[in-house]
Amino acid sequence: MTARVTVHNDGPAWVASLGVGAAVATVSFRASEGTTITGLPEEDCWASAGSASPRTYYCKTPIPLRDGASHTFEIPLRIDRVVPGARGTVATADDDPELSIRKFDPDLSNNRAEIVVDR
Repeated sequence: MTARVTVHNDGPAWVASLGVGAAVATVSFRASEGTTITGLPEEDCWASAGSASPRTYYCKTPIPLRDGASHTFEIPLRIDRVVPGARGTVATADDDPELSIRKFDPDLSNNRAEIVVDR
């Protein structure tokens, strides 16, 4: 199974940190209980520190993200067992000091979603 996580720039402008080279956004993906992330989708992804079998991974978007553009991460998952009511999350990290999302995204409420795996 593959979870597809997409970051989309609705505009009205393109976003980039050309001077520093920071990614537009860092996305956290926390797998729901009962699933295992079986690989990293891209080289700019890493597992959370401090766990032998992490359930949270982080991925950086490309440096520029033009107005109307999207970037999709494909995260390979394995369903190990059904856990009723288990939920994972995907969210943008809003605290990058090089390129704070808060400076160009007036509505941070739509930067997080739950992931439900029930089969």
